[in-house]
Amino acid sequence: MGKQLPHSIWIDDPGARVSGEVHRALADQFRALQRIAIDAGDETFRLSKRPLALGATDFVGETLRDGPCLGEAMRRIARGYNLLHGGQFNHVDQCPRFLTYRISDKGFPFALDPGDDAAIATMESVLIMLHAMLSIAAGQDLRSMLRLVRTRRRRTAHETSTLRFWGAPVRYGAPAYSLVYAADAASLPVRKGVSVTATAVYDWIIRAAETQEAGGATDDLVRRVQAAIASGDHDQEQIARQLGLSVATLRRRLAQQRRSFRTLRAETLLRRARTMLADGHSVEAVAEALGFADARSFRRAFKEWTGDTPSAFLATMAQAATA
Repeated sequence: MGKQLPHSIWIDDPGARVSGEVHRALADQFRALQRIAIDAGDETFRLSKRPLALGATDFVGETLRDGPCLGEAMRRIARGYNLLHGGQFNHVDQCPRFLTYRISDKGFPFALDPGDDAAIATMESVLIMLHAMLSIAAGQDLRSMLRLVRTRRRRTAHETSTLRFWGAPVRYGAPAYSLVYAADAASLPVRKGVSVTATAVYDWIIRAAETQEAGGATDDLVRRVQAAIASGDHDQEQIARQLGLSVATLRRRLAQQRRSFRTLRAETLLRRARTMLADGHSVEAVAEALGFADARSFRRAFKEWTGDTPSAFLATMAQAATA
């Protein structure tokens, strides 16, 4: 049996009632999960007796590149993870009103009691990761289309950080873990050539949580622009069109938040660049993932953003790790 996850990772403190504290806890939780996955070489975070090797999320995400619509993307994700887990645990249900991604854990080879708080919190985190994959594929945060979240957790006196994330109704004590979207989500187009990787998924979730941490002070438009940039669309005109706005209107509304498209693009790309470099990706791989023409262009942009080269950034991290 795999080693049980330390309960300290799951930030479910009843005292953390302030929205900012809860969302900060969620961001920290996913940073911890990312590190556990890397250290253990297991993308189930030791939840399963049948571990998933690093790269499993990247493999499943690769199948979405030429997907015609989000409904098909859901089905491809379900098929991919069923293949990797060796069982029919992931399902997509579609009806005239709803599109549902359902995870049935019956028969799943849990490495710990499925009713344990750590196991439940992990499964709720998996729902967030699935939502992030779908949002990246669609180029927009799909929470506005989310109608219901189902969890096996029994109702408690407080909501956990994983459930406060949604801002949608939660049904406790359900027979399966589910995300229920409006049926219109099925027809949303998948962005051409979209890159859905584990790094992108963690980055999307952490950024979404940190945006919520501000207690709503950051306008929803800013979050939607950040999500579009993170999904691989760096063109201001395309993003404005995707949001149903003119470029002039997009600029004006961002200016009202004392932001600009250029700074949002730089912040979003820098955050992902730092994460990828810290995870051991080469400069060339980061440049390609972020849409730069070549490594030289990326190095120049990185120095403009930070004042340091990627090599200097990594050297500083190495020194900090040994201090």
